[in-house]
Parts: sequence; structure tokens; C-alpha cells
Amino acid sequence: MSFKKLLAVSVIGLAALTHSVSASQLDDVKKAGKITCGVLTNSPPLGFQDPKTREPAGYEIDICRQFAQSIGVTAELVPVSPQTRMAELVQGRVDVLASLLSYSKERAEQVDFSGAYIAEDFNFVVLDQSDIKKVDDLSGQRIGLVKGSVLIPLTEKRLPDARVLSFETSAASFLALQQGKVKATVYRYSEGKAVERNAGDGIKALRFLDEPLLSMPSGFAFRKGSPELVKAANDFLAQLETSGEGQKLYDKWLGKDSDLKSTRKFQFGKPQETWFTN
Repeated sequence: MSFKKLLAVSVIGLAALTHSVSASQLDDVKKAGKITCGVLTNSPPLGFQDPKTREPAGYEIDICRQFAQSIGVTAELVPVSPQTRMAELVQGRVDVLASLLSYSKERAEQVDFSGAYIAEDFNFVVLDQSDIKKVDDLSGQRIGLVKGSVLIPLTEKRLPDARVLSFETSAASFLALQQGKVKATVYRYSEGKAVERNAGDGIKALRFLDEPLLSMPSGFAFRKGSPELVKAANDFLAQLETSGEGQKLYDKWLGKDSDLKSTRKFQFGKPQETWFTN
């Protein structure tokens, strides 16, 4: 057999093997009768522990449960943290992440993303009593952000004259804002509102500046080489969009039926990479 024919046979065989392996991930999930979902339990209203039932609840929890139902299995919910969620997925301890994992080219080299099921603006947040009226007013001011956040280089690019202070946690950044040690921080809308609500009485009210720093989508993440699961997820998300069930779910947790009263500005199932190429 010639080298060219041998190479062609090898390529065909490798493609067939790859398809078999990737398709088996969906087959394994169906055979098990469950899909293990890595979820956040400290990020209301997206994912949190219900104080009454002590069970996970929230927008992403409902999304994962409905996805599981769409492929004929049940959802087993496993709490993960932002720091460990990628490892939990890559090492096979969960089958899918529904944990506000934002798309990036670097992450897409490690995991397979579905289309979006949420996209939120990130805005600078100041104390309501602050004299800051617009983003440019933050030039030369101290801005508190969480150490290692993708928001740090974006903030430095938008406000090169500002001084970014890094904090270990979002709670520490929030406290610094309350104490006047920084002039602003950055939150996605739902996160900022939840932080303000959960901080209790006596805190100083927050105000979001109008100009978004960025808009970031999130969707399901699967282990690399999971085309069948990705397709199933995208079919599910497309159905949420066309049936109107996605809007109902959004309204329940983030929109008109919630205390956030947010307006949905994204399409369920839209490829996440298009946020950065269009």
C-alpha cells in the first residue's frame, strides 16, 4: 500500500475513533440515567443554596435540570467553586458545568462550550452618594477588583490613569468600597444587586455607571471532544428561545418576576465566540 493510501486510511480510522469516543459521552450519560452538573451555590440568583430546603436553587440550577430532562435523564447537582470548576470538569468529576463559566479562547482550548444561556453587562459600581457620574470620572481614582480577574486588564485599558487595587475576594472589594478605600469596583448587574441585597441593613447604597465595561456570555461547558452533548445542549437552548420557555425562566430569576427587573438582551443558543468577533 502506498504511503498516501496508508495515510488516508489512518486519517479515516482516527476520525471514526474520535467520533466513537465523543458520541459515547452522551451514550454514557443516558445509560447512567443522570448527568452530573457542576453548579455554583454562592452566586444568587444564578446559583445558591435555598435557605429553606438547603438544596441548590437558581437560574442555572433550573437550566441544568431542564437540559437533563430534555435528554431523558435526571440532573445530579454538585457544588463547585470558580477556582476548581474547570478541574472538576476536565478530570471527569462532573459531566457538565452550569456555573457561570464565561467563554474565552483560552478556555475553549480546554473545554467545549455550548451557545449562551445568559449574557450580562459588567459595569463600574460606585456608592450612590459618590460624586462620580460617568466612567471617565474614575480616571486617577482607586478601583477595587478581585485578584486574577479578567476585569483587571480591561479596567487598566479603559482607565490607564486609574489605580487598580487587588483583593482576595469580592466581599473584600465590596467592603473597601463601603469604607471609601476605593472609589469603585466592577460587577455584573445580577451580582451587584445580590451583593447589595445580602449585605443587610446599614450599608451604603450602590449605583451602576451607565457605560458597560464589557458584556460577557456564559453557557454549558463539557469535556473536550463532546460534540454530541454540545449539539444536544444547543438544540435544547434553541428550543428555549423559540418556545418562550427561556423568557419565562429568565423573568423568574432575573427579569420582570424577580426583584432585579433586568431586561434580556441575548438570544438563547447564540454561539458565544460571536460576542468577540462581531
